[in-house]
Amino acid sequence: MLTRTFFARAPLAPGRFAPLPAGAVSAADGLRDRLIALRAGLLSRCASVCPKAGPASAWFGGEMEGGMAAPNLLEASLLTASLLGDEELRRESLRLCQLIADAQREDGSFGAEGESFAARGRMLRALQCAYTASGDKRLLTFMLRYMKYLRDSLAEHPLSPEDAAHTADTLEAGVFLYNVTGQKAILPVLTLLVTQGTDWTSVFHAFPYRTPISRTVSPEALEEALESEAQDGYYHHLLRTADGANLCEGLRASALCGVLTGSGKHLSAPEVGLVRLNKAHGAVCGGVTADPLLAGTDPTRGVTAASLCELAASLETLLSCPAGEHGADQLETLIYNGVAAAFAADGRSIQPIQQANQALLSRAPRFPMSGEDDGLFSLADGESLCALLGAIPRFAQHQWMLSRDEGLAAMGYAPCAVRYRLGETAVQLRVQSRYPVSGSIRISVNISRSAAFPIHLRIPAWAKGAAAAVCGEILPAQAGAFLTINRQWHDGDEILLTLPMGVETTEGFHQAASVSRGPLRFVYASGAEEADGAVLAKKPFGAALLTGEPLEAQETEDGVVIRARMVPLASWGMRGASCDQPPMDRSASGEAFDALLVPYASAAIRLAVLPAV
Repeated sequence: MLTRTFFARAPLAPGRFAPLPAGAVSAADGLRDRLIALRAGLLSRCASVCPKAGPASAWFGGEMEGGMAAPNLLEASLLTASLLGDEELRRESLRLCQLIADAQREDGSFGAEGESFAARGRMLRALQCAYTASGDKRLLTFMLRYMKYLRDSLAEHPLSPEDAAHTADTLEAGVFLYNVTGQKAILPVLTLLVTQGTDWTSVFHAFPYRTPISRTVSPEALEEALESEAQDGYYHHLLRTADGANLCEGLRASALCGVLTGSGKHLSAPEVGLVRLNKAHGAVCGGVTADPLLAGTDPTRGVTAASLCELAASLETLLSCPAGEHGADQLETLIYNGVAAAFAADGRSIQPIQQANQALLSRAPRFPMSGEDDGLFSLADGESLCALLGAIPRFAQHQWMLSRDEGLAAMGYAPCAVRYRLGETAVQLRVQSRYPVSGSIRISVNISRSAAFPIHLRIPAWAKGAAAAVCGEILPAQAGAFLTINRQWHDGDEILLTLPMGVETTEGFHQAASVSRGPLRFVYASGAEEADGAVLAKKPFGAALLTGEPLEAQETEDGVVIRARMVPLASWGMRGASCDQPPMDRSASGEAFDALLVPYASAAIRLAVLPAV
């Protein structure tokens, strides 16, 4: 792996943190077990269930189509190999990268003839990862040649409206390439992409999509209008800019525009946009309700795996941008709930579109502009599968970053180990935790020699009363900020970090409530049964949360549950193939009862947004 990390060079706007190279972070304990299970299961099978993602893809000289699946799977494989120290997977992944580099055309373009600009950008993201994992400078030469190709081709043939919506990955690769090489010829190419790309900054500042898109135009009317309209028409623009995955990708495109221009308007757009997205379309799992167009806050509407993965990638990119740490809490919520829930409990399938209140899994038309099988757990959607396989490794890779003051920064507390050289000192940090089940975290410091450097610990906004103990000294921490410990470190030192995890309820759709503890969201699961090939909630499943009663968390060897008091609501049932909206009529239909609320991702049949009485 590389032994250097690259911060923004002038004239780029500097961020406070920079990602470590692939291989600097290795997974441990529960996180390692999860990645091993994915490696042995879905990751190893992915190329067979989705051939266009594997060696048969046109990306690697095969006869299958190209597209986004292969770049997503390649990045997932590279990161998983680095986190697990899996040399076999690493060699095979780097071999595929070399096939791509060797097939680059003389003009600098690559991929199959007619390959989309967006897919090439996603492959650049995978090759960027490959470079940090291997240090192979041939990959830098490859990317530099492609930047020259873009400079020449975009001057004559500007981006199409569809390609303009997907500049984020190419911008990110270009910024990385400039930071590594310092070649100023890259900057005009990136400026050209900013000029020709979708103006996501204006979209987020104005944010015209404050209600479900279906209130503006019905799916039927939209499809009819698209058939008779040119690509640059109003409805095509609506389709692109109101798509949940595109908007989530647009967050990082806007932030990267800010890094390039230094514009406060660009740099502030992701935070403004994220607040407005969450307010109008936020989902309890940490994503946005879009199936695929923005759908409001109704917990029976869908959240696509594509939008979850794009939002996670954007929040991770933002960590490297000026003041981009504002989304770190949401990133954890999204991964530990939405992304985790998209994988079946047995690890053998994925769910392309999930619902917060999900009382039935069956083949049925639930979501506009989506297929009847999109709410099922299966392996039919190869694109979603490849994207999801990269989400957890990317998150694990971003648990630690380098800080501009020559220290290390914890962005999360999943169990892992970090190896990096700070100046002349070889540093290894080991994180031992049951996070996100428990907020008790032990960070062991092993160094080749005594040295002074800062360690920055991100304190989530929910961790009120957090504190760290170092060598007998107690350091109070402020929730929603970083605790910086700058001292002379010695081999064997330890940091004992305590993040108090209180149980909280948050009011949402129809004044219903969601329950959280730390980054985890909790649901009422009445139980599930199978009938006629479907999985459904045991009836009656409708219930309301008694908010006057205490909510008590109980940690077990298997995880954590929350004890609650609830009352049955006979008026709450189904509407078609989906659970109905939380009712405004909350008249109890029986006696109150004790219930255990379980983590969101542990129950496919669940009620995550509960009426409160």
